[in-house]
Amino acid sequence: MNDNLRILDVEINNLKETLYLLMKTSSLTDEIVVKCSEKLDRLILQYQKENKFS
Repeated sequence: MNDNLRILDVEINNLKETLYLLMKTSSLTDEIVVKCSEKLDRLILQYQKENKFS
């Protein structure tokens, strides 16, 4: 696994934990929850693209 993938993996896992905590305390439609989820989606897509080319 290259350095970019490792960094993305850590960021993804951190965001997953954050999103989980946000979902426990906020509505799924809360703006912060939605933004966190969207960011997580973007990072996962980026990870998949980079993993494909490595």
